[in-house]
Amino acid sequence: MTLGAQPPSIPQHESDSVALIQQLNDHIQRSTTSSLSHDLSIFTEFNQTISKTTPYQFDFIIENERGIKLFGIPLYSQKSLLPIIDPKQFQSITKTSLNIPLSNIGNYPLPDYNQWEWTWDQWYVFMYKDVDPHGWIYSTMFFQSDKRWRGKYYFGNSVRRRIWIRMRQRIAGSADVK
Repeated sequence: MTLGAQPPSIPQHESDSVALIQQLNDHIQRSTTSSLSHDLSIFTEFNQTISKTTPYQFDFIIENERGIKLFGIPLYSQKSLLPIIDPKQFQSITKTSLNIPLSNIGNYPLPDYNQWEWTWDQWYVFMYKDVDPHGWIYSTMFFQSDKRWRGKYYFGNSVRRRIWIRMRQRIAGSADVK
């Protein structure tokens, strides 16, 4: 870089996404209730709030697996989920089942292809609060109390879940642009 030259600028959507993630993190940290259901409602509320002032939205997907750790090796898989009893591999933050083609989160479609585009080119594990190094939280059953989910594996924890996040932006000129 030559003396007096401007440093490369950060694209607007990148600085916006950093600011929005910081706002979301602050929103979660201010929460006094420590439960997964409450956090999921915060995500929904946050999306509703930012949609009034920005062209951005976040998509959140919950990934579920069942299994065990054997000699310290995690043996979890979506193929171990019990039909009828367990939720599907992927759920929305309202806990409705998502059928994602080929069980690949990258195949999750935009809500309206003509109005939205992905701002981030991939999904990211949402690392917040008490999670393990890969973003998983563990429990003995999926339908147990929210307060029973922990970021550390304990003997008997046979289920785990993590949250994925991806940012999208309304296409300029599409309907409903703020």
